[in-house]
Amino acid sequence: MGKMKELFIQQRNEQMTDMSDAEYQDWLKSQDDCCGNDCHCEGESATQEEVQAEHDAWWNSLTDEQKQQLYNDQEELFKLTIEEMNHDLSFGK
Repeated sequence: MGKMKELFIQQRNEQMTDMSDAEYQDWLKSQDDCCGNDCHCEGESATQEEVQAEHDAWWNSLTDEQKQQLYNDQEELFKLTIEEMNHDLSFGK
């Protein structure tokens, strides 16, 4: 990591540790809006219908290959989780 980046990170960490939780929350709110106020990040709650519509639009934007990859990744994660649980259970024996 470059010296400028290290210095920047050190300064940001120092600034954050000097802030109270309320000050930190105020600072977060003062930062640029992450999405142009399109994701309900400013406290406006989304309705279930809006959330479902956004999800459906995202899902419909995926190709069949992308959907299959998501499924495959989820299956792999599930298998790894089961293997970890089995390992953890057998570890104590």
